[in-house]
Amino acid sequence: MGWRRVVQTVETYGSLRSLARWLLLATLVIAPWLYGGTTAWSIELIDGLLGLALGLWIISLVLERRWPMVPRRLVIIAGLILLFGWWMVLNAHAIHDSTFRVFAPVHSIVAIAAGSSDYVLSLAWMLRATALLGVVCLTAEISQRPVWLLRLWYAVAISGGAIALFGLIQKGTGAEMIFWQPGAADSKEIYPFFATYYYHANAGAFLNLLLPPVAGLAIWVAGRRGPSWVRAACLTTLLLVLVAIVSNTSRMAQAVAGGLVLVMLVGIARPAVRFMAGVEKRTLVVGGLVLAVTIFAIAQASHLDRPLKRWKGLSEQMAESSRWPAYQVALNGVGEAGLLGFGPGTFGAVFPHYQQAVPTLGGTWRFLHEDYLQTLFEWGWLGGALIAALFFGGIGFAIRNYLRREDWSNRQRILLPCVLLALIGVALHAFVDFPLQIFSIQLLAASYLGVCWGSGGWGNKVESRKAKVES
Repeated sequence: MGWRRVVQTVETYGSLRSLARWLLLATLVIAPWLYGGTTAWSIELIDGLLGLALGLWIISLVLERRWPMVPRRLVIIAGLILLFGWWMVLNAHAIHDSTFRVFAPVHSIVAIAAGSSDYVLSLAWMLRATALLGVVCLTAEISQRPVWLLRLWYAVAISGGAIALFGLIQKGTGAEMIFWQPGAADSKEIYPFFATYYYHANAGAFLNLLLPPVAGLAIWVAGRRGPSWVRAACLTTLLLVLVAIVSNTSRMAQAVAGGLVLVMLVGIARPAVRFMAGVEKRTLVVGGLVLAVTIFAIAQASHLDRPLKRWKGLSEQMAESSRWPAYQVALNGVGEAGLLGFGPGTFGAVFPHYQQAVPTLGGTWRFLHEDYLQTLFEWGWLGGALIAALFFGGIGFAIRNYLRREDWSNRQRILLPCVLLALIGVALHAFVDFPLQIFSIQLLAASYLGVCWGSGGWGNKVESRKAKVES
């Protein structure tokens, strides 16, 4: 009886762990279909799915009486971000009335201390931030299990391939709006959508985050002996993502994608050739011809001439763009936000009060189209430094591990540079847009950061034994 109870207990814990991990992977695939997490109900649904996954993971840890396999530095940084953000929520000084555009004061814990300018907005944002930080920690542990690292990789590819295919179908059929949404005469001018994203730049940033890992997966699968349909599926997914990026009308997304492709060609061309040396030449030739014909057919159907037309008017649109005066207004706000900021998620409520000083700057600015300035506006210099430590610290930690460790598998040595390249790409895009304010993109970036932070445990023989037992 004793042994049976032990076996049943282990199976129970393993089921909870596995359920939490599968739920996270499913959310990665589902999130972009929920309008990318850009509507109130979709944000709540994604929050709920992530909360359930993290809850199951925490319960499994408690029952197993063990600490998660998460780097101490990550725990400290995440803890400080949560402490800072939740203090701003609990010590909020007001709630913004969007109808009358006034701030109604509320009771604060410490009236003279810093607090959020809008309790409701900061509360909603911190619920999301808590879930995302939990995803970073959960993915850091998952990435130390080789089987689950591969499953994460496949989930990313499935997510990208599905969104890219759907967007191309819409382009090919001349859809005026997302298929299940009512069209509008001015929808293309105000919100040039792509796939399930209302704003094409968000879709472009999402596809760019997927491009390097999908390319890496195609290379890794091509060099292995396995079912031919798997290699074909991975290559097709890469093709769909590439053509989707080109057919999308976001110029910045295309520029970032061009840089990513160039770096990949320069950086992995020689290793890729060596890694794929076992593939028959006849297979490569036939595959190349099929690839060329497919690209031409998709290009014709997807009207790739439209993105080219947008590039022609770049200089005129830059001169007339309202983003430059908006940046100036935001800089003034950042100066007054100081060390602690106006509160997480409060940009949309606070910015209009600074916007009034520039009569020519009209419209409603929900996002600034410059993630770094918006982060400083909301989180201040202290909060911004903590978030930078999480994001750029994870990138630096992964680069250090990649350069120092020599006992990694081909899978790990291919995936990590691809993840790093994707994060650097979205960091560049964030200078002129707001990709890191979109939930589905935040979720994917958080998963990649988890891989970066978790790479410190790769190649460790003791941890590898643990991973095999717990997987």
